[in-house]
This record gives sequence, C-alpha cells and structure tokens, in this order.
Amino acid sequence: MTLAVISTCALALFLAAVTPGPAMFAVISTSISRGVGPALACGFGIALSDMVLVSVALAGLTVIAQTFGWLFLAIKYAGAGYLIFLGYRMWRAAATVEAEVASGERRWMRSLALGAAIGFGNPKAILFHASLMPLILDLESLDRFGIGTVLAVVFAVNVVTMGGYALLSAASSRWFRTTRAVRALNRVAGSAMIATGLAIAARS
Repeated sequence: MTLAVISTCALALFLAAVTPGPAMFAVISTSISRGVGPALACGFGIALSDMVLVSVALAGLTVIAQTFGWLFLAIKYAGAGYLIFLGYRMWRAAATVEAEVASGERRWMRSLALGAAIGFGNPKAILFHASLMPLILDLESLDRFGIGTVLAVVFAVNVVTMGGYALLSAASSRWFRTTRAVRALNRVAGSAMIATGLAIAARS
C-alpha cells in the first residue's frame, strides 16, 4: 500500500468525519456540558465503532447489518434515548458557574459507551465503507498489514477530528462565566443533545 493510497483514504475518511452529523454534535454537546475528558472518551468510542464497521465492510460481511438488524436497531435507540435524557438534564440543570466535579472512570466509560452506541447506531456506515473502499483500495491485494493500516487510519482520523471538536468546544465554553450565560449554554447544549438523539432515532 503506497503513501498516496493511504493519503487518499485518510482524506476521504476525514471529509466524511468532519461533515456535521450526530457524532459531531454528540461530541460538541458532551464537551460543553460535561467537559473535554468525557468528550474525548465519546470520540474514542466513535473511533472504535467505526473501526469495527470498516472491518466488517472489508471482510465483505455487509449481510451482518441485515441479519442482525435488530441488534443495530436496539443500540441505535438506546444511544438516542441516552442523548435525549442528557439533553433533558442539561435543560433542568442549575445555572451555576462552578465547575462540575468529575466522577472518574465511570464517567469516562459512560461517554465511551455513548460514542460507540452512536457509531453502531448507523449500520448504513458499513455500506458507506463497503462502497468507498473499493474506489480507493485494491481489495484483492490487500493483506493483513494493509488492513491494519486502513484500520489505523480510520481510528486516527476519527480521533483527530472528534478530538478537535471536543477541544474547540471546551475552549469556547470557558467564555461563559456568568449565571445567565451558563443557563443559555446549558439550554443550547441540551437542545443539541435532544436534537441529535431525535435525529438518530428518526434515521432509517
């Protein structure tokens, strides 16, 4: 696999990842409402789920998305429901300028699971990758090293993109220091979470 092919693959994946969608809004909302750490964990979960979907696509097992459609559907609605719940909590949150105390590993794991649920909640991503990869890669000559390289690129692109959204959102949230600004920020973040959850639930 040449550097040109890897670069082309990375660019295509970056353009797909940077496009506004449920993953982006979930990371931004999490960063604003819960901090950059949970947002990075959410992005990490999205990256891991995308690696799995790409693996499935490369293996030519798109039929799994149909055979186990009920599982993808359950994960999708669970992730959507959790986002809506978080959005509701943000709307009801007290307008305080005090920093929220982190709850450690449990908080990170919840965010990681949320990111994975968002990623797995879009089984059509398998079809997207299955249609994209043959245009970029020579699948017949793709060996284990090549597959590992593709998965590494997928993971890196997702982490960098979602991490960028998380850091930028966290930086902008520091501008809100008054009670009125925090209330507005909570409601914007809550609305974004609810809208994202509804978008995931409504997506066919």
